[in-house]
Amino acid sequence: MVRINISIPDKDLNKVDMYKKITNSTRSGLIRKAIERYFKELEMEILEERKNKAIKDILKIRDKIGKELKGWDSTGEIRKLRDSRWKDLQD
Repeated sequence: MVRINISIPDKDLNKVDMYKKITNSTRSGLIRKAIERYFKELEMEILEERKNKAIKDILKIRDKIGKELKGWDSTGEIRKLRDSRWKDLQD
């Protein structure tokens, strides 16, 4: 494990000290947990942004295909595929 020095405002250090007492932890332990939670939250935000971008891209492609195939019902096609797969699973 690597040891580092950081500078934080007094009010944040006071919170760290308050919560370390409540959680029966050390400053280092508490800050490690906070960093781990932050990165998990950040990863979820990044994944959510990627998912939203992928959905937008898919919708653009769907619209382009719809224009090129005039009258193509993507939702209807998906329903047909879903229903046929569902029927296959029941057989």
